[in-house]
Amino acid sequence: MHELLPHILAQARRGPCPTCGAPLQLAESGREARCNFCGGASTLSYTLRAIEPEAAKLEKARIKGATRWMKKQAAYEPCTCPGCGAEFNADTSQSIQSCKYCGAESKLETRLLPITTDDVAEPQERTRADAENQRRGRIDYPWSISGEQLVWRLLHEPDAGTRVNVASYYNKWIYIDHTAAHFLPWTLRVIQRDVDAVAFMAADVIGKLLCEGDPTLWPGVIQAVRGVVFDANVKPCIVQELALGEGVCVKTLIDAAEYAAGNGVLGQAWPALWGVQTLIGRNFDEHPVIAQIVLYRLFYLNGPVLGWALDALRNSYLRGRYPIEFLLRAIDEIGAERPQIVPHLLECLYIGPAENADEFRKRLSWIREAISWGGKAAAFELLYTPPVDDRALYEEAIDLVDEYLDDPQAGESVETALMRLITNEREHTNPAIDALIVKRGESLNDRVKREYIRRNPQTALLDTSKPYYWQSEPKRALSPELEALVAQWKQGIRDGVDDYRTRMDAARKFRDSVQGEVELFLRDGPATIPLTETAAAEVEKDRKQKQRNAERKQRQPEVDRIQAEMNRVQSEYSQKLMDMSGKMQDSMHDQKAMQDYSAQMMKLAEEMQTRIGALQKELQRLLSHEAE
Repeated sequence: MHELLPHILAQARRGPCPTCGAPLQLAESGREARCNFCGGASTLSYTLRAIEPEAAKLEKARIKGATRWMKKQAAYEPCTCPGCGAEFNADTSQSIQSCKYCGAESKLETRLLPITTDDVAEPQERTRADAENQRRGRIDYPWSISGEQLVWRLLHEPDAGTRVNVASYYNKWIYIDHTAAHFLPWTLRVIQRDVDAVAFMAADVIGKLLCEGDPTLWPGVIQAVRGVVFDANVKPCIVQELALGEGVCVKTLIDAAEYAAGNGVLGQAWPALWGVQTLIGRNFDEHPVIAQIVLYRLFYLNGPVLGWALDALRNSYLRGRYPIEFLLRAIDEIGAERPQIVPHLLECLYIGPAENADEFRKRLSWIREAISWGGKAAAFELLYTPPVDDRALYEEAIDLVDEYLDDPQAGESVETALMRLITNEREHTNPAIDALIVKRGESLNDRVKREYIRRNPQTALLDTSKPYYWQSEPKRALSPELEALVAQWKQGIRDGVDDYRTRMDAARKFRDSVQGEVELFLRDGPATIPLTETAAAEVEKDRKQKQRNAERKQRQPEVDRIQAEMNRVQSEYSQKLMDMSGKMQDSMHDQKAMQDYSAQMMKLAEEMQTRIGALQKELQRLLSHEAE
């Protein structure tokens, strides 16, 4: 739902953020804007729409719908007539365009569109090997392997009880991240089609993403959810989760309620309004922005949702929670597009008398600068007695009162302002007021005349013989029709709350009956995501090292045998040499025996060296494989 931008907002280069509804001030040039409240990016789009039957009949598919972006301060934009297809320069200061070739009239429409992401590819099954590779930094993959596997299991697990336990992984905040936000469109498919027990558990991810203190998550979440909240069969748990976290979903909830009510599905409208009420009741710091969002939804609301919005602005925590200048401007702009709403908004205005002359002049400037009668009426609601007894200030105020007192629409507010100027006067009325009484005389309303006579009982400017009875300030109550709508949505919310709690209790019972631990991954391997080049080289190096270790382990018994044999041979011959050495000592006086023993010892040493040398060669051959 990307509504037309009201012409008065388009001309002022302002508009509600298409993501969250907070008012945006657009730059003088450039196509994109970014919201300071929700972080959503948006872009302006111009279109020409045929408004004459003749042009509508001629409309062709080849005719382009959008114009190029205008350069800074450009007054005209080349575009194509939806009637005859001819190109002409559209004057962007005018909402109605006339083709100089065929004479057909068309309307210049402006939309502020969110900058959306591409469709999200379906999650794939991942393995423990993928998770291990990601943990060790071996893959270049933007999403959490575990988070993607979680969504895949929800999509493909055949057993409802198991799906409940898989969805319970969202109870852990480690799964609340950009991966959960990225694959949220697929999670929403599960929520929409599954039993309530799974839906309630899985929907928990929506609220947690909105409660997470990362504003970069919110636009994607809102975009994904807006893909399902306008479904007549949207699960109430989705709507309720939008009421958690920051107030960035106020617009989405109001739009969902309006869409449901407009299509006769009131049962879906009430949970959405309940969600907005929840956000208003818990996000006190955001009341100024939420109030502004609700104000600018008034361009588009009807029926019970309109009744809810007006009642919220008049009677809820939102009353008075915005800068008065903002409210004035909003009423002025709404008055240009939907003047029938203005009388109900005037009740929202409250401000005390001006503190000094500069502030009083500023209020007078609000009256002069207002575009619509609603804006002027709202500005007159803020007109009180000047803070100083300055005739020039009085004259400025009375001149404006005199100019608009007879206005059929703003006149009531002007008359009330005049009453305040007289009632709050000092000891005597200012000459500027006296001059107005001289000019208007008995044509003034009885309330005004009564108050002036009360202040000036001896005046000759009015007929003092006529009795004037006290009249209280007229109350601006909602019309009976709107009051009925307010009563309708209040009862509807009560019914919606009861239905939601009934379904939630049933879902909780089913969840408790199947609760248990389930493994997220079904397979250990193989890995489904290729490694990076660096990681692949490291893995190959590790593989070779493991292979060498395995071969070393395989050769180790033989190495141990050879080393043991070498030790045995060395020990054996050492013992023989020691024995021979002892015999030599015993035969020190026998020269021939000494020579024989010496020859035998040399022979033993040579034999030992030969046998050990052979064993060393065999050992070296085995160990040489490890160095390869």
